[in-house]
Amino acid sequence: MLEHHNSEYTGQSLAWRDQQQSDAGEPEALPSIARVRRFGREQEIYSQEDRSDTWYRIVSGAARKYIIHANGRRQIVEIHLPGDFFGFTPHNRHRFGVQSVIDGTSIECYPRQRLEALADANPALARELRMRSFEAIERLQEQMLIVGTMTAKEKVRAFLIYFCERISKAQNEGVALPISRYDMADLLGISVETVCRVFTELQQRGAISLQGPRRVRLTRRVDR
Repeated sequence: MLEHHNSEYTGQSLAWRDQQQSDAGEPEALPSIARVRRFGREQEIYSQEDRSDTWYRIVSGAARKYIIHANGRRQIVEIHLPGDFFGFTPHNRHRFGVQSVIDGTSIECYPRQRLEALADANPALARELRMRSFEAIERLQEQMLIVGTMTAKEKVRAFLIYFCERISKAQNEGVALPISRYDMADLLGISVETVCRVFTELQQRGAISLQGPRRVRLTRRVDR
């Protein structure tokens, strides 16, 4: 069966966060300053060292946060999905870049100075922005559990569960993964051959079904 030792924790925390996001909705003040932009596949939303004068929220599609190391190697840090806010930084320049991974990805862009001024005058908005920042931190913590504490095979299994739960609340629904297996390998710090091998093993065991190269359905519930 498709299982990992953090499955119960991950499922509970994701379900809690999804409910919180559903209850909170989008703060009323945000649409008044938002500028919606659409990005093509592989298009830069912002690059490393760009000025951090804008904050962002994904409306539809997906984006990858990445860093290019001094030796030229790219490392994916996070995948942003609809509803995610990003671009928060205490600095004047971005340390990481963000790139659209799906053609037609729609992003709401908020001028940082105007948003901060609104938050100063609107306690409810300020509280909402803090919550969005905390959610971003929690996503990274959950990802650290996957990347830092598991074997290569366990990473792929855990990531599939994590991503399917983020995209679809019903585990038995098929979901279209917005990233390739190369991106998954880059994010998890393993080889793409390992990712493909684990996909094949899970399919042979009946734990997942593949409907095309990126559409995955979890066919068995996760054991606790």
